[in-house]
Amino acid sequence: MQSESSGAAAGGKGASNFHAEAAANRVCNLRAALERLDGDGDLLGMLIAVYLEDSVELEARLRGAVEKQEAATAERAAHSLKGLAANFDGLLAVDAAFTIEEASRRQEWATVHAALPTLEQAGAQLRRALAEHQQSQ
Repeated sequence: MQSESSGAAAGGKGASNFHAEAAANRVCNLRAALERLDGDGDLLGMLIAVYLEDSVELEARLRGAVEKQEAATAERAAHSLKGLAANFDGLLAVDAAFTIEEASRRQEWATVHAALPTLEQAGAQLRRALAEHQQSQ
């Protein structure tokens, strides 16, 4: 996952590179995150550490709430995951968490169950991208 990408095909890049770059930007866009933080790399590092630590626990809490059909707990966990992922423009995770948050509020458990694997996969992709960025610093 690229932490710095232009989001456009340029310099002779082929269409497949453009699509790979666009897909990477849906996992995260650390350039945009850093810009929102006024270039404060230390703060970005702290936010990454928080995501890496908290997202796994929140996903487990969400899964438990879904298994028990505890709507309020599922909604809160999904909302928290959405907010954490939004710090990094993690659009795949944000979209899936939003779907789960809204469906939990309405107690539409089939929708929640259908979106949960997507959120877990997006969360794992985001964790990998953030860990790679953290290791490169």
